[in-house]
Amino acid sequence: MKKISFLLLSAVLAWVWLPSFVNSNALGSLGPGEAYAQGKIKVVVLGKVSKEQSARRFEPLFPELSRKFAEAFSKDGRFEVASQEAMDKALYDLGIAKDKIKPDDAAQLQGIGKQAGADLVFASYYYEMGGHGMPFHSNNVLTLVAAGSGEMVKLDRDYSRILMEPELTSSDEVGFKEFLKKAEPLIQGLQGR
Repeated sequence: MKKISFLLLSAVLAWVWLPSFVNSNALGSLGPGEAYAQGKIKVVVLGKVSKEQSARRFEPLFPELSRKFAEAFSKDGRFEVASQEAMDKALYDLGIAKDKIKPDDAAQLQGIGKQAGADLVFASYYYEMGGHGMPFHSNNVLTLVAAGSGEMVKLDRDYSRILMEPELTSSDEVGFKEFLKKAEPLIQGLQGR
């Protein structure tokens, strides 16, 4: 009788424990919804844009730069990048065309984040100014907005010249590291929820 009770207890424990072990991170995979449960911060990465019609010469480069931002967030274990489909659906539901995204508008970015079910929205833009008596300069800007609070972190890298393609790529790479340090209090606040 003791042997049957022991076998029955073992079977019940295996039935309860084994599925949770198989779905656990010990095997290197996350099941649906587990990223959020494990404290990952969901972020929407909007495409890099040229602001106010300037810097359009870089537009062919922007998809690659945007992809690099998404990869950088993905490689940081704290984040889960929202799918392109979730972002596209959020923009559609809100009636915002991709070329009408305003990367300085915290309320608009907050709305996109909420609609996409994300915690943060990341946007970046580049613009150039100068001529007609003004000195030429350019700015590479990175922004991050919390979907819950609307709090915005912004990094504006100002250059006293117009950048070339390799310089913009380098500015994004260096700027992103600096930007994450600046955004750390916001990120830590979301991790502690």
